Amino acid sequence: MESIGEKLRQAREARKITIKDVVKETNISPVYLQALEEEKFDKFPSETYLIGFMRTYAEFLKLDVEAIVQSYKGYKIGESATPLEELTKPTKSNISMAASSFYNKNKNIILITLIALASIFVIWGIRALVSSDVDVSEDDSTDIIKEEYVKNKENEIDNLRNLQLANNKGIILVYKNEAVQFLVDNKEVVFILKSIEGESVSIELPAVKKIVKLKMDEPRTMALEGCPRDVTFTLKGLTENRAKIGVSLGEEKTGEEKRVAVQDDAESARIDTTSVEAQSRQSLKIIFEAEFVQKSFIELYLDGVRKVRGFIPEGEAERWEATEYIQVKIGNAGGIKARINGKAYSFGASGQVANKVITWKKDVQNPNLYHIVVKDW
Repeated sequence: MESIGEKLRQAREARKITIKDVVKETNISPVYLQALEEEKFDKFPSETYLIGFMRTYAEFLKLDVEAIVQSYKGYKIGESATPLEELTKPTKSNISMAASSFYNKNKNIILITLIALASIFVIWGIRALVSSDVDVSEDDSTDIIKEEYVKNKENEIDNLRNLQLANNKGIILVYKNEAVQFLVDNKEVVFILKSIEGESVSIELPAVKKIVKLKMDEPRTMALEGCPRDVTFTLKGLTENRAKIGVSLGEEKTGEEKRVAVQDDAESARIDTTSVEAQSRQSLKIIFEAEFVQKSFIELYLDGVRKVRGFIPEGEAERWEATEYIQVKIGNAGGIKARINGKAYSFGASGQVANKVITWKKDVQNPNLYHIVVKDW
């Protein structure tokens, strides 16, 4: 059966248009268009984003949108289904029975070996903690941290819509809890309509984790991190359950302005912010920077969402951000030079395996003071 990605790619090529042409017409980032055609669905931040972009792309190519979406849902079901042979095979195979017999005969030796290995891992863990420059004092367990994040986390967006700007301007009708995506040159910008209150609305900018209040016909201009232009949001109209929001772009920043902005970002990343005064945890940010001096396996979660899992080669550098916590597993701890909120941190020596949770801890004496803590995962 022809795959989803093949259908999209063949339909595009049949019309003799490029990915760049599709970006201009749909305002979808080329990264996501490529991911749809290559069926790299894990590139998308959520299922809502994926299906929203898939619908828009299929509509643009004049394909049967519902058939494409149903094909994707069938693909997901097939991907997770248990094969028939797994369901019908014997409970115990010859190999498992042989393994059980071997264990019974050599139980004592196996237990001694496991105890020795556990001791080695404990020693490695202690050495890693001792070499740390960041506070690693005890705090709530990982399970409690997860529960707290899930409890405080906002609901998922209901829908994702694309806004196409003409002459650097555009207007869109958006319902509460809908997200709107548009491109500023090649930079993707997303905002979410969070609430409607009288003659004003509140929108969230997930990229900078900021809530902005818009009043009727009062423009709000924002300088977004990494964005080549300032973005102005204006509330143009309002009903009980939806808002008309205008978006306009400022002039492109000069080369000097971009250079200064990059320098400012680099300097701010080097400031030690492992202790921060804030009114609530919602305004905090954990920044994890990693320079890979050796090839290493890494599995990393940001606020419970997996962002990367695999080998990263020597010479690469990455930067991740989270609000509540970061979970990280590193296969070669000595292969990474790490900084947490601007402060150096050692995960261990070459060849060691590190499993850590990075989160915030409230100061006992000052309720508005928070400290970064790193603990075993």
